[in-house]
Amino acid sequence: AKEAPTTDEDKRAHEEILHIWEVIDSTLLKCYLKINDALVGPLLRLKDNCCHLVECERVLQNAEKYDELVQLYQNKENHKKALDLLLRHGQKSTGSLRGHEPTIRYLQHLGPKRLELIFEYSKWILRAKPEDGLRIFTDDIPEVESLPRDKVLAHLETVAKSLVIQYLEHIIVYCEDTNPVFHNRLITLYREKIESLLLEHSEDATESSEADHTPAGSEPGELGRYRQRLLTFLDQSQHYQAAKLIVHFPIGKLFEERALLLGRMNRHEQALAIYTHVLKDTKQAEEYCRKNYNRTSEHSKDVYLCLLRMYLQPPQASSLGVSSDTIPQPNVTAALEVLMEHYEHIDTAKALELLPAGIPIIEIHQFLCQVLSKQTVRRRNQQMLKSLLLSELLEVQQQRIAVQSHHSVITQETSCGVCKKRINQSAFARYPDGTVEHYYC
Repeated sequence: AKEAPTTDEDKRAHEEILHIWEVIDSTLLKCYLKINDALVGPLLRLKDNCCHLVECERVLQNAEKYDELVQLYQNKENHKKALDLLLRHGQKSTGSLRGHEPTIRYLQHLGPKRLELIFEYSKWILRAKPEDGLRIFTDDIPEVESLPRDKVLAHLETVAKSLVIQYLEHIIVYCEDTNPVFHNRLITLYREKIESLLLEHSEDATESSEADHTPAGSEPGELGRYRQRLLTFLDQSQHYQAAKLIVHFPIGKLFEERALLLGRMNRHEQALAIYTHVLKDTKQAEEYCRKNYNRTSEHSKDVYLCLLRMYLQPPQASSLGVSSDTIPQPNVTAALEVLMEHYEHIDTAKALELLPAGIPIIEIHQFLCQVLSKQTVRRRNQQMLKSLLLSELLEVQQQRIAVQSHHSVITQETSCGVCKKRINQSAFARYPDGTVEHYYC
């Protein structure tokens, strides 16, 4: 074993031994080149080989053994020389080191301590073969997974911005990274991409249009795919910061995305106003309520009531980002349908206050019957529960009285059932059959 020297004498001896090992291994390498060059690679792959760098470098260059030379550099941690060699040969059309794959494999095993080298020598691959270059930072290899993701992201932003979305999707979906910075950044990139695609498709695509509004995610081509990805991510991710992102989703465009952000901020009325008066999608509005309703949450227990309010008391057109010529109108029919279908989740008193004063009783007759029926059932159940609890209480009290009615008389003659000694004033235990024993027996 090669142990580190501890004294000056040991150090000199160690240096002499190292010199001898260098001579032996370097000579062995030269012999292998003459006799059987297939053995050169295994020799250089030994972690403790002592081949002299300068001497073996010269010999391998003369023999044009470039794969082995890369191995020598790697073993001696002379990574810059190895990468320079890979770069030169990677540009060639022939040879075992041609192309970018050898460089990718080399960079993937350098690890975070040599991050600057990885960044420097990944540039030419990212520019020439972006998809393959991204593998330097995403392949399932321990050294790759340990790279600092924030620095990798900054590098890709500078060198290959087209790959940033793919990289963020990889670390969030496959690596399950929960850093809000990455989630926020991915949403921002989705939005920027969608806005550029909207401009390409139509000059007025970002303007509100209720007559020919196409549901988000169903647009043709790349635009539809990116909007669907953004909507899915906004719905499923729990780690982005909606309050920071909402300012970049201004009123008047990307309505579906804005509604999801508003919902995450518990601004339910604004979100439902978009579904009911901009998108005019009652099913989507009810689905929103279903996802966000929470009886125990102060913010979400009245979400169905918010929907009812949006139908009966629509907001101003300016607050929705739609044309001022289009004035949102109350939708009493939709409001009554919400009352009928979701009466269990709506505060009856508050709902009745929202209803127009002139609405005929016949219109809400079914709703009132359902509420009264529900209240009757609830009252009956509570009465039954009360009766059952009272019965259980009486039974327990009877058991208590029965237990307390038993007594034992300890006299001077009473003896322990185990040791047969008198109980007297000692602690004792009594069995159901009346037998008494010393407590310690």
